[in-house]
Amino acid sequence: MRRLFSLFVVALLVFVAGCSNDMDMVQFSLDKSKVEIPAGGGTVEVRVVSNMAWELTGYTSWCKPSVKSGKGSATGEVVTFTAERADKERKVTYRFKAGGETFELVVKQGMVPQLKTSDTNIHWVMPEGGEVVLRYEANIECEVVVPDEAAEWLSADTRALGLRSARLVTQPNTTNISREAEVVVRSVENPIMSVKFTVRQPSDKNIIRYTTSDGKIFEPSSGAFNAAITNNLYLDGVGIIEFKNRLTTIRNKAFVLSYFNNLKSIVLPDGVESIGEAAFYQCFLLEDVALSKSLLSIGESAFAECESLTDVVIPDGVQTIGDGAFLECNELRSVTMSDSVTSLGALCFDGCESLERVRLSDNITTIQSSTFYGCVALRELNIPSKLETVDCYAFCGCIALPDIKLGDGLKSIGDYAFMSCHEFTEIDIPEGVTLMGDNCLGDCPKLVRVSLPESLEVLGANTFVSCLLLREVNIPESITKLGDGLFQGCESLESVVLPPMLKVVGDFAFAGCTSLAEIDIPATVTHINQSAFAYCHSLERATVHSEHLKQIQGGAFAYCPSLTHLELYSIEPPQLPELSIFDGCSEKLGVYVPTESVETYKGDAAWSTYANYILPLE
Repeated sequence: MRRLFSLFVVALLVFVAGCSNDMDMVQFSLDKSKVEIPAGGGTVEVRVVSNMAWELTGYTSWCKPSVKSGKGSATGEVVTFTAERADKERKVTYRFKAGGETFELVVKQGMVPQLKTSDTNIHWVMPEGGEVVLRYEANIECEVVVPDEAAEWLSADTRALGLRSARLVTQPNTTNISREAEVVVRSVENPIMSVKFTVRQPSDKNIIRYTTSDGKIFEPSSGAFNAAITNNLYLDGVGIIEFKNRLTTIRNKAFVLSYFNNLKSIVLPDGVESIGEAAFYQCFLLEDVALSKSLLSIGESAFAECESLTDVVIPDGVQTIGDGAFLECNELRSVTMSDSVTSLGALCFDGCESLERVRLSDNITTIQSSTFYGCVALRELNIPSKLETVDCYAFCGCIALPDIKLGDGLKSIGDYAFMSCHEFTEIDIPEGVTLMGDNCLGDCPKLVRVSLPESLEVLGANTFVSCLLLREVNIPESITKLGDGLFQGCESLESVVLPPMLKVVGDFAFAGCTSLAEIDIPATVTHINQSAFAYCHSLERATVHSEHLKQIQGGAFAYCPSLTHLELYSIEPPQLPELSIFDGCSEKLGVYVPTESVETYKGDAAWSTYANYILPLE
């Protein structure tokens, strides 16, 4: 009996234990193991059935679960998974864990086919041709389609494209018109899906190319051109102004906007025939200009005060360059022009302080007033063979200009034409020149020798003033008047032969010629003007052969301390408007007059002041 009871107890314990294990068993499941979210984005649900708490692992940024854990439910807990639109296929695996159980859930999302542009749909290519890159974004295989009518000048590198760009090659545009093509990038599987690009290539005949100092578009003034502007854009470091019609004229003040003009360089197209007045005036930052091959004329002040311009090439065909065209272009260093130029305006290069080299047209007949005034660095220059006139101030202040050779066709040299050409050492004035104006060779301190032609009719005032090294000059017989200050300050002048028909020795004509020891004044002279030989410290002997000398003005021989012998052949005493003709002279001075006129001189009201000096000619 006891044995039977023991067996019952054991069986009961086994039963109770079995019942306990059934109650502790994990009840855990998912209603799905795989889900797919629509490509365009959306939400999917998964039901988690569990008799105990569970948790979710395996997160990703593109797919967001609604909860990350649950307490457990016999009826199930819903977890939602949400994703945005997909431009590529993607997948993630989540893990649900409860007790010792783990279930995986695979979430997938297909892509939405995509093809869109990533930058501008309009692409420009320069007239000389080149490469064009079309940029887009795609997640499908694409192809590029070039229209048949553009196949001669536009082609694609390859049919199979990448997912970011396509490359096109363009040929040079040798036509006179712009051209354009619509290029399509489309899906290989679904050609309806596509993006369009416009490729434009202007002609060289109807665009201006430029750069600016700040990389921004330059806006020309209103009505600046003869043709209407269709486009003005700045891309790949170059500005392009495109015109509807062929551009032939840059009008007055076309690029004059403000003091802060940002234009840095410019290329004018073939076809431009004229540049108007002040077209680029005060474009202070303009460094480089490429002029049109068809250019005929450059207007007045066209590039005046373009302070950064360094080199200029005037193309073959240009005939006229206006007054002040390059006035005060302070950084301009070289100028080259072809022989087509026949007219070079006044003040054209006035104040171009850095200008070193100039090649002039051989067909220029006149270098006008102040053309090269103040070009202090000018060292290389050709003188045109057909040159007839060097006008006033033409080369004044060209202190670095070496000796030049003047052509045989030259007829006149204007006032101040070569004044202050400090490097001149000698110059031959060709036969045919009739006029040398005031100060035309003044202040040439290294000038030693001058040859004057017999054709010369006028020697202006101060022609050789302050030519410190000038030693001797033969003045042509045709000269009848020595201009005021003609040789004033020529400290080295030792000898001069005066023309036989001379009538007037001008004011200060030889004043300060400290090396002049003797002078013969011809018989035709009627007037010796004020201070004509003043301060000639070495002058010992002066002879005036004229028998009819009318007047000697004040200071004519003043401060000539070496003067001891003055011969006057005038029978009648010449007038003395001022009693100062011998101020500063030596007491040893003798004024020798015709024997029969000695008493007449001494008795003259003015000459009586110098009675002690008056002696008879031997």
